[in-house]
Amino acid sequence: MKRIAITGAGGYIGQALMNYLDGYNGCDAMLGIDLKKPAFHSNRLTFIEKDIRDGSLLNDIKQFSADTMIHLAFVVTPMHDEEEMYSINVNGTLNILDICSRQGIRHIIVASSGTAYGAWPDNPIPLTEEHPIRIFPPSFNYANHKGLNEKHFHAFKQKHPDVLMNIVRPCIVFGPNTNNYLSRYWQSFPFTPLIDGHDPNFQFVHETDVAALFMLLLEKQVDGAFNVAGDGSMRVSDIARMIGKPAFYFPKWMLKSIIWLDWHAHFLFEMPPGTVDYNTYPWVLDTQRAKKLLGWQPQYSTQKTIEIMFQEKGII
Repeated sequence: MKRIAITGAGGYIGQALMNYLDGYNGCDAMLGIDLKKPAFHSNRLTFIEKDIRDGSLLNDIKQFSADTMIHLAFVVTPMHDEEEMYSINVNGTLNILDICSRQGIRHIIVASSGTAYGAWPDNPIPLTEEHPIRIFPPSFNYANHKGLNEKHFHAFKQKHPDVLMNIVRPCIVFGPNTNNYLSRYWQSFPFTPLIDGHDPNFQFVHETDVAALFMLLLEKQVDGAFNVAGDGSMRVSDIARMIGKPAFYFPKWMLKSIIWLDWHAHFLFEMPPGTVDYNTYPWVLDTQRAKKLLGWQPQYSTQKTIEIMFQEKGII
């Protein structure tokens, strides 16, 4: 019977996962850690309101006798205070890894991202788990921090080869409970830019399908990294038609300039200029490893996932 500590327990993936765990016979107890209290309640859940950088978490996890760590806590929406965002995302992750080492946690599952591969013109299509992590610059701090954390995960595994470690790399996660800068971008931007004429494919995965993969990792005990994406993909122009917005050629330099000015003015857009590259170059994920080794099969396709999210937000 597993005793599972979960950081980021108040997030939509964390709550979807705890809902699964509540009906999982292999889970004896859950320790939820977050600054945001989850709406989810269970007799199996003990919640503590703490920052993942807090050194006293070691005592909490020790007292709980955790044997498994699921690390989901991460700032998704880019912060203007870049040092603080780095401190939470990277230093916070290092603190969790240090606690795992000192507590002797035997199974660690961490949420990375498909963005960790970087948005590069020469990205292979699709990207498999065997392709290298090429860290994106700090112009998009979310992706940059995910890439940096991957280096720390690799270093931890090298130091603790006997620890079962899973790195989960989802594409864009959407669902009825999603409310972040990406979902708001599609609502607020007056048109859909085809940046320098590029019309890349996008993938989306439903929040419950991500949680289901975490459950399979707990059950199957297979080491390594796993890409996660809904079946199929949609071009930017297809998404634009779905939400009834025009899509047309737009120069990359001009869009980056507009977003740079807007970002520094704290006006409309909630994203830094580096996100433009992720709307220009491909970062399509291959999910065969999860399907073959874990038996994972997404319940929702890319198209169905984005339809659900847009319908929930009243966009379509």
